[in-house]
Amino acid sequence: MFERTALFAESWNVAWRKINRESILTDKITPFAIIKNSFRYWAADPFLFEYENQFYIFAELYDYIKCRGCLGYCKWDGIKFSGWKKIITEAHHLSYPFIFEKQGQVYIMPESGADHSLYLYKAVQFPDKWEKLNSIRENVVYGDTTPFKWEKHSYALSYDVGNADEYHLVLLDLEEPTNDCILKGIDNIELRRPAGKMVHMNGMNIRPAQKCVNDYGEGLVFYEYGLEGKNYIEKELQQVLPQDLKYSKEILMDGMHTYNRWGEYEVIDLKTRRFNILNFVFRMLGKFRG
Repeated sequence: MFERTALFAESWNVAWRKINRESILTDKITPFAIIKNSFRYWAADPFLFEYENQFYIFAELYDYIKCRGCLGYCKWDGIKFSGWKKIITEAHHLSYPFIFEKQGQVYIMPESGADHSLYLYKAVQFPDKWEKLNSIRENVVYGDTTPFKWEKHSYALSYDVGNADEYHLVLLDLEEPTNDCILKGIDNIELRRPAGKMVHMNGMNIRPAQKCVNDYGEGLVFYEYGLEGKNYIEKELQQVLPQDLKYSKEILMDGMHTYNRWGEYEVIDLKTRRFNILNFVFRMLGKFRG
């Protein structure tokens, strides 16, 4: 762990690899390649997406100047993933760009809890131009909302952070909003926050979650999940910490909190602490203004 000071603040990097073995659950040897951050932004919450036979990573780009997240992407160039490009900004923080395609149209459902709402963006000209759509839910503070299908019905898991004293895992019914419900009887809520798309691997329906026991984004927890009637259930399979994996270069690691895969690629993010003069200056300005 790193000393938390104004000089050495939290920072994240996205890392990727080609899948040479079964998955992150069984392959701890194949190294992840770390994508370099720009001077102004660090990147986290990576989501893979394939469009017209091209692979992209969409992610949160944290802006050191504005002190909040926006959304951006990088593109596979045949050898590596290119540098990050900003695409969507708001007056509030954005992160966790859950990207998906429905009936030929591409959408992003970001984390927008700072706006007390949950909404979509629609691609007008992929991947650079996006249109904001009407809210799906209002007067909510949801973190890392993750849609999924079960028996052809559309749901989403979300992490309700509206009450700092008591977080909840929420099951959203995306077809019948009146059926939204807080999941009762969830033990160890600090191990449940969504951390990426649900996937089918190793013959199981699996969802990644964040381990946040002693600190935010310590590592990943993988669950086998399902619905019995309207009852959501899950069973812990494995925890993965950043120290369990290999990397293409040395990096000082302080955590990991997102996992996604698509086709032959897997992506994660890695938390570290580093000095950036923009971060230091604008954080100090923010304190003085406050």
